Amino acid sequence: MGTLHHVLHTGAKPIALSEFVDAVRATCPPRFTRNGTLQHRRVAIAVSGGVDSMAMAYLCSKVHRFDDEFRVSDNPVNGFRGMVVDHGLREGSFQEANAVCATLEGMGFFSDLIRINWSKVLGRYGDYSHPNELPNLESVARAIRYERLGVTCAFRRLASLFLAHHEDDQYETVLMRLLQGHATRGLRGIRKAHDIPECEGIFGAHQTGFVDDRKSEWPFYRDSVSAKVRRRLHRDLKADICRLTVEDGADDEDEVDLEDFYYNPSTRPSPIDIEDGGVMVYRPLLEFSKDRLMATCLENNVPWWDDSTNQDATLTTRNAIRKLYKGYTLPKALQKPAVLALSKRCESRIQAQEAEADRLLSRTIIHDFEVHAGTVVVQFPKLENIIAKRYSRSPSRRKTYLARQREIAAIALRKILMLVSPEKQAPHIPTLENHVWRLFPSLADPGQVTPGSKPKAFSLSGVLLAPITSKAPQRKSDTDEHPQQLTWYLSRAPYPSNQPLPLIRTTYWAMLKHSPTFKLSSRMQWALWDNRWWFHAEHRFPYRVILQPFLAAHSKPFRALLPDNTRKRLDAYLKRYAPGKVRYTLPALYLEEDLDLTCPMHDLKPRSTYPNPISWEYSKHVHGDAEAVGDGRGADRGVAQEGERRDRSMHPRVLDSSKMKMLALPTLDIQAPGLDDWMVYEFRYRKGMLRNAWEGDGDVVKGEYK
Repeated sequence: MGTLHHVLHTGAKPIALSEFVDAVRATCPPRFTRNGTLQHRRVAIAVSGGVDSMAMAYLCSKVHRFDDEFRVSDNPVNGFRGMVVDHGLREGSFQEANAVCATLEGMGFFSDLIRINWSKVLGRYGDYSHPNELPNLESVARAIRYERLGVTCAFRRLASLFLAHHEDDQYETVLMRLLQGHATRGLRGIRKAHDIPECEGIFGAHQTGFVDDRKSEWPFYRDSVSAKVRRRLHRDLKADICRLTVEDGADDEDEVDLEDFYYNPSTRPSPIDIEDGGVMVYRPLLEFSKDRLMATCLENNVPWWDDSTNQDATLTTRNAIRKLYKGYTLPKALQKPAVLALSKRCESRIQAQEAEADRLLSRTIIHDFEVHAGTVVVQFPKLENIIAKRYSRSPSRRKTYLARQREIAAIALRKILMLVSPEKQAPHIPTLENHVWRLFPSLADPGQVTPGSKPKAFSLSGVLLAPITSKAPQRKSDTDEHPQQLTWYLSRAPYPSNQPLPLIRTTYWAMLKHSPTFKLSSRMQWALWDNRWWFHAEHRFPYRVILQPFLAAHSKPFRALLPDNTRKRLDAYLKRYAPGKVRYTLPALYLEEDLDLTCPMHDLKPRSTYPNPISWEYSKHVHGDAEAVGDGRGADRGVAQEGERRDRSMHPRVLDSSKMKMLALPTLDIQAPGLDDWMVYEFRYRKGMLRNAWEGDGDVVKGEYK
């Protein structure tokens, strides 16, 4: 149980509310609005019960006494909600978690007690019967903890999560990474703000939720324009209209239809929203030591609970590091002040590199970013005469300078790759440094580029980069040492034959007909397909709906279903958005078995042996004979023994592609006739790193690139 720790820390000063508020302001700047919005929102706090999280909870409970307009990110805060995770790895952990929730309630917080069900978790990692058998228990517990926190925040519509990592945690992390041989990016330590980890594929938690919020009646992300600004805009608009009406030649005969100024929307597929948002993790206590957090709790009679497993030096590497620096005097270079100073230097260096990469991106032209096909056309800037005289005289200085420039180019390239990459994690910078010379020939080592050689397509991080050669003749200066800078077409790399295709299957649905139509299924949760498009649907098919790549074998039968005008539109879209093999990376909707969509629903009869989710049986013996008793629900469970459930289905567990029927190329807005009567679906493109590139802040040239 929690007890007050009567320990005197004469050198530690409690954290003042003003210090905490300043730390939060520095850690949580606005994400989507310039000055924030007026819509209030709650903030989640992860509370373990330790001294650090209890001190943070106390400071949050008192913050409104100091600042009535206290803001976190885009919104003013109208309250906090505690998140208490019970891992269930220690005896009495559940009772301790309940005590923490009771303490939070006394501070005025609502809280969620999140218990980890290890029986469901262990199956992901192999054949284990107890979590203590896992060789990487600490990593697994961390991943599951973040996953459950993300799910809970998404359910509560909370976009900000406070974690109580402090200065001592930062020191331990950097020291641990230093001993493990990490480079600059690892030695900067724990970041103050970032997207919640371990939640990729969880809608509402990881980089999603922005579109739904903007469509809601009371959005959290909304820029509020003042009345003064609205009056000024109205006055300027009225003046422009008056000026245009008195211009020479502005008579009725010279009127121009407004449609001539806009691209005909019928020649493009329906727009696809781009997702963003999700839960952000903030650590406002990274500048405060654990002694100050402890002094804060002691000063204000806040109880905390010590975890005995944190004292076992043989359990985790962090525990061993903690015992090392607390029990022994380390060299001055490994002591806390020196290591934290190293961390700040690394952070400053990374920020400088990011700023230089952004300047390089500002010179990069994105000719087309097409969310309908997940492709982008990019023209990288040509880097000429980058070697100054003071570097060219010394081979070692030249090598160092080129290495630095390659790192900057790799950072910029990574941001562009993540526009179309199917990978969950961005590629590592050292990996990209080995390929940037293909895009920036001036960064190549001597002999790496053969004069007069043509650039070739290559794959990187799941992206196929193909050069678009210009028909204009090259200048003589371009063919000497470095070839002319090219424009590149980036698309999803073809699917490897030795790996399964990305696939989403909707659940079984009822075959009962509710005359004159089949019953509509419940709305499935958003699912991430190929880590590029978010998808959800509801349907009334008696078969399952499959989402997988467009297969060449289904092209001809699908075209035969389409009317002539739709077929011509399909050809135009494929030529425009998905030329060549790119079309076979597009998502396509299939029906598990053939069904005539044009036939009236009341005349349709699915295959009799197809798994009927509403017609399963229990097998029981009555007077020695087997008698089937059904209750009207169920799914395929195979042949049952006495007292068990049994289905009459003979459905194969492996999909047969030859039996499937292609229904639509949804991102191109092409579908079989009659599909609207059977199915409702929606696609959204997942967030890319360069959101500003398609919102007008970057150099973007729309239209087909020739």
